[in-house]
Amino acid sequence: MATDADENDMLTYTLWYGTSADSITTKGKSSNPTKPGQSVTIEQNEGLSNDTRYWFKVVVSDGVDEVTSGECNESTYCKGEYCEGGHFTYPTCKMCLSNGKVLCASCNGKGSQSCSKCSHSGYIETKKTCESCNRFR
Repeated sequence: MATDADENDMLTYTLWYGTSADSITTKGKSSNPTKPGQSVTIEQNEGLSNDTRYWFKVVVSDGVDEVTSGECNESTYCKGEYCEGGHFTYPTCKMCLSNGKVLCASCNGKGSQSCSKCSHSGYIETKKTCESCNRFR
């Protein structure tokens, strides 16, 4: 969320990313123009590789001036795909038989509730350690 001295300006947020703090040069997704003070969420899910640390910054512009955020970084993971020693597996939740619902014991299975073990997804994420870098996947 950004503010602008001219409250009538529309602000556009653009996400930039790179594989090091010194190489944040790839232009990612941009938001639709918004009024100052409105929260914006930008997700970058294209153009990223598995098992890679990316550095991000956001540039906000009113069409004349712009301001750049601080940098942050985050790693992508390798969900179910090979990546040098580690991978994700998603075993079926045995508590709810992968449907995300647990039958109610009080009413002999006529009702159900959300499965707390798999957070209603039907699968349990298990993380494995990468043999190369010793980080969790």
